[in-house]
Amino acid sequence: MSTDAPTDAPADDPIEAAHRAYGVEANNSIWDLVGEPASPERDEELLRRAYASAYHWQRAARRTPVNEMRARYMLSKVHHLTGQPERALHYADATMALCLELGVADFDLAYAHEVRARALQALGRTDEAAVAWAAAKATPIADPEDQAIVDTDLAEGP
Repeated sequence: MSTDAPTDAPADDPIEAAHRAYGVEANNSIWDLVGEPASPERDEELLRRAYASAYHWQRAARRTPVNEMRARYMLSKVHHLTGQPERALHYADATMALCLELGVADFDLAYAHEVRARALQALGRTDEAAVAWAAAKATPIADPEDQAIVDTDLAEGP
């Protein structure tokens, strides 16, 4: 996947604008399925939506490397939810690598640690998972609303 800087296409380029809209829609629609009971149909739909989101964000107007990092996060999350911990860890490590490369902190860094902890836990690597989980919980979050979201998501262990 590309981590290109924003394109130099006009901001009103209709194709890149459509990719942006579809990327947002696909990403947001994943959350509609996260709480549903696992089933082969739900799992397939989660994977399709996560890959669709990543595809569209890669081509979207005004994309940044942070959009790529968040696409990798979602791919890790969905692979974890669909019982594919090796793939989940692959994308979690890719998320963390890009996060560190970009110097991203705060909310996104906490979630990079979170998704990595969940993947490690699913693989039975509990000591590493505990370290990643502690790092997620210890990540400073500047915005109180964002902190509340992170606290809720990290209320239970990986």
